[in-house]
Amino acid sequence: MAIADGQNSPSHGQSEPTHAARDHQPAFTKSTVAAQPMTAAVPSTTADATQVDHFLVCGLGSLGQYCIYNLQRFAQREFAVHITAIDKKFPEDWEVHNLLDLLASPPILGDCCNEEVLLKAGVQSCRAILLVTSNENVNIEAAIAARRLNPKIRLVVRSSKHNLNQLLKQHLGDFVAFEATELPAATFALAGLRAGILGSFNLGEHRLQVVQQRVHPRDYRLAGLPAALLHKPDFRLLSHFPAEASLPAIAQPRRAFYQWQPTTIVQPGDTVVYLEVIGSRLAAEETEPTQDGLIQKLLHWLRGLPGEGMGQRLGRFWRWIQANQARRVVLAGLITGVVLWISAAIMFKSTVPGINWKKAIASGAVLLFGGYGDIFGGLDNDPVPGWVYLFSFLITLVSFLFVLGALGLIAEHLLSSRFDFLQKRPPIPQRNHVVLVGLGRLGQRIATLLTSFKQPLVAITEQLENAALVTEIPVIVGNPIQELNRVNLATAKSIIVVTDDQMLNLEVALMAREAARKLGRQLEMVVRTYDQRFSDNLQNLLPDARILAAYGLSGEAFAGAAFGENILSLFQMNDQTILVTEYYVQEGDSLVGKLLAQIAYGYSVVPILHQRSTLPLVGDLSEHLMPADDRVLQVGDRLIVLATINGLRRIERSDIAPPKRWRLTAKPPLNQTFLHYAGNDLARISGCSLNVARAFMNSLPASIELDLYDYQAYHLQEELSRRLLVTLTPLDD
Repeated sequence: MAIADGQNSPSHGQSEPTHAARDHQPAFTKSTVAAQPMTAAVPSTTADATQVDHFLVCGLGSLGQYCIYNLQRFAQREFAVHITAIDKKFPEDWEVHNLLDLLASPPILGDCCNEEVLLKAGVQSCRAILLVTSNENVNIEAAIAARRLNPKIRLVVRSSKHNLNQLLKQHLGDFVAFEATELPAATFALAGLRAGILGSFNLGEHRLQVVQQRVHPRDYRLAGLPAALLHKPDFRLLSHFPAEASLPAIAQPRRAFYQWQPTTIVQPGDTVVYLEVIGSRLAAEETEPTQDGLIQKLLHWLRGLPGEGMGQRLGRFWRWIQANQARRVVLAGLITGVVLWISAAIMFKSTVPGINWKKAIASGAVLLFGGYGDIFGGLDNDPVPGWVYLFSFLITLVSFLFVLGALGLIAEHLLSSRFDFLQKRPPIPQRNHVVLVGLGRLGQRIATLLTSFKQPLVAITEQLENAALVTEIPVIVGNPIQELNRVNLATAKSIIVVTDDQMLNLEVALMAREAARKLGRQLEMVVRTYDQRFSDNLQNLLPDARILAAYGLSGEAFAGAAFGENILSLFQMNDQTILVTEYYVQEGDSLVGKLLAQIAYGYSVVPILHQRSTLPLVGDLSEHLMPADDRVLQVGDRLIVLATINGLRRIERSDIAPPKRWRLTAKPPLNQTFLHYAGNDLARISGCSLNVARAFMNSLPASIELDLYDYQAYHLQEELSRRLLVTLTPLDD
């Protein structure tokens, strides 16, 4: 196959945006946003006119400033972005350089909950309002006021009140809420793990993770394979850098995806980033071994019966029983008691002359409740076999033991719930642990994520805001500088410094690096900053550390949401933010009728889920993950992609990179029936009409010119070569 060397065809369009200062950007965390129908841009009908999108940002703190900066990144020559800002007072420090130059007019001083202030800021003509003050109550109150003044405005709110957010979404409509510290928390946590995991998120019941690694010589999944073969149903190559590329070169701004040709061979020593499906939580629950397999099978069978109401109720009851040890013991005791009762009744009826079933059942119950003496005190003169005495004694003994066991578990549960304060604090880990400095809202979220990964950690905080953490992880309360010598820094895996004082973060990081240097080891460091310029300067001072601006990381998600995108999660790859974004294709969208190949390579995004509108949104999504390039988008389809903010901008503006021009030459096959299938393959992969494809096949030998991206050309060559002798040659070189 003749495919030109160099960059893939999307390079003919726009490249990733650059900026004088590096954008430190976030990793994944689970978003609080529910699914919202999104639309891509409708191409402009007036090519010479500049379209203007108006946005209003309320709150000029760290998050608000980064939101303004990222909103302006959507601007292009023919698509202007007009931003107005409101705050009660000017910030003492501007964290984004030349921020005032990004605004259409000077910031308005006032209360964003005041309708007069909102009208003065032009809320009635705004496409979206971003309410990102530090007071969540103000944000929500202003959102309600903005909706009354402009029924069509999109509301993007900073709020951690999850239940209230869902209710407001139902009542206000076109409402999306993020918790600013949740978004970047996973970036800090995953950076501290040092496991090569850049991101991890869930789609339905499936967990996906993004991994960066160097290719080992014996890595059968990667080494020696062309990049095109890494396009699998459960695997996607996201980034590839040859072994000879230096790390500084890797860190420079570039197009996020498709930096390689489909024929590029992945060699040992290369650095790759890939996305993989690592399993289903539902499948793990269903395959978890238990001691009561027979009962589970019975419940599964009942759930399969017509009218599943009873089966579903039994299933819920069984999960409730399995969730607690005391419940399992009580259930086992009840089942054992019923079996022993029935056995005793049958035994008495068959061995005691003249006894009827009523008395046999009653005698079995008395025996079960410890009435051994009562039963056999009245059977002294009856001809009862000796084994009946022994079996009856065993029944009483087993019943007694089960009662004692159940009472013991109940007492243990009651005592443990009443005297939790007597529990000892978890000990400080001795080695291979993470040191977390700072337990504010961001630090607490990081601690929760690290705990979910079963990662040992110890935390240092000047002030303990959440006392419950003391029983879950070892916490040292005090001055971080003075307490560093108590956390076994010499054997720690990494240190994550996320206090609210960036100078304190710098001091702790420098002390930790100096301590590690004296011990002759390298300590992984993750440092939180606030100021963009300070972040860049600190990166030069601590080149081996991960320097992350927390609100700068969240700003891209808020900006993307303001343009109507449904941001499900995000992560950081090669110093760029990758947003997991959901679209619902609607009538008139620029995505309608396009192949996924055109969307992927034309907009430089990675489709990871495609679901038809006729299918339910919940349930098993395995058939929809990592979709093939030849799928065509239709109205109502659900599409989830990985994209940078530049990729979202290009979809928003319908700015698709042009494909290459190729000449396909084919000769007729020996078996004429192959022509039918070859025509189908040509239409399916290239996107040309089926009539054109069939006419071309019926005229062989012949040539046809096609507009294809490199991956499309490679795929078409592979498919047609199975049936025909074909040559595919690029014409744009």
